[in-house]
Amino acid sequence: TWRQLSDGWACTACARCQDVCPAYNSGKTLNPMQIVLDVKDYGREHSSLLLAGDEPKESIVDRFTPDAIWACTTCYACVEACPVHIEHVPKLTDARRHLVMEASDFPEELQNLFNNLERNSNPWGLGAHTRADWAEGLDLKVGEPAEYLFFVGCAGSFDDRNKKVSRATAKLLKEAGVDFSILGEMETCNGDPARRAGNEFLFQMMAEMNVDNLNSLGTLKIITACPHCFHTIGKEYEKYGGKYEVYHHSQVLNKLRQEEKLKIRDFEDKVTFHDPCYLGRIGGETEAPRGALGGDLIEMERHGTNSFCCGGGGARVWMEEDADKRVNEIRAKEASKTGADCVAVGCPFCMTMMSDGLKSIGDDKQVKDISEIMLENLEAET
Repeated sequence: TWRQLSDGWACTACARCQDVCPAYNSGKTLNPMQIVLDVKDYGREHSSLLLAGDEPKESIVDRFTPDAIWACTTCYACVEACPVHIEHVPKLTDARRHLVMEASDFPEELQNLFNNLERNSNPWGLGAHTRADWAEGLDLKVGEPAEYLFFVGCAGSFDDRNKKVSRATAKLLKEAGVDFSILGEMETCNGDPARRAGNEFLFQMMAEMNVDNLNSLGTLKIITACPHCFHTIGKEYEKYGGKYEVYHHSQVLNKLRQEEKLKIRDFEDKVTFHDPCYLGRIGGETEAPRGALGGDLIEMERHGTNSFCCGGGGARVWMEEDADKRVNEIRAKEASKTGADCVAVGCPFCMTMMSDGLKSIGDDKQVKDISEIMLENLEAET
């Protein structure tokens, strides 16, 4: 687009985007500043053909290179750091759409992801009839009208570690007397992995399916423990007829704590909090998780909107990573450096990536969701 082309001439080559990019910092071929300069050089070198409406033999994808295109975690750190408001990420996601939907040239492991999403509406390809198994014994409303809908998400429904987060969140909401329901078998993936991986057609199918289900329930307030659900449903579904109030679970739990509907003791452990990119930098929410946790946190050097990515966004959690180029190990070392006993997270991808990263560097500290820490410190009724 003209906006994307103009970015090439707006770039001051200050390298701030390069300095904060997790892919670049981990040794991958992606350099966000070079992507912008590539746009400028490509436009200049092929200007006569482009202005005449012809297509150069070299595509912009060739100029970027596939390795660089697939390395992006879509964390938007580059965009946040840019002093002249250049948007690097959409250039890369647009290139992914070309590679997936037109060239059929994408990492092999993504084919399995796409197949699972198409056939079973979740990245693991597990049966929808097991989606609410995590809630066994909790006596939750399923598919019924309520003030809030708890949109559990795929990780919270199928991943064993993140099922515990779903149970902790549900228990806290019940303890506070919140009227909420879950979709159970009706819930499907929000489509974030498909969209970030360039499969726009599949994303739109999933978005429209979810909007139909959500609208049929009649609930306009949604709670989710996943920042990717928080962003996708809250910011991207309106185009498909879905206009909802979407809250990250930390926002609701913080409000309940402040209103003393949840009485939580301050934790005794030394805790550091890792800000998820799609909640903090992209979602603009950095205070609610800290308010929900309470106590004195040990902050990592990079935190809040300047947090460093766990490496799992942009569908990277489903792609292979070279052993010497792992983003999560960089972040794990920053967490380890704090000396904290526990790393608090608010995202299922961060849960996986931080746990694996700490294990890789030989640090046995625990990784827990905000809801789990709150539940552990919930004051019993006397």
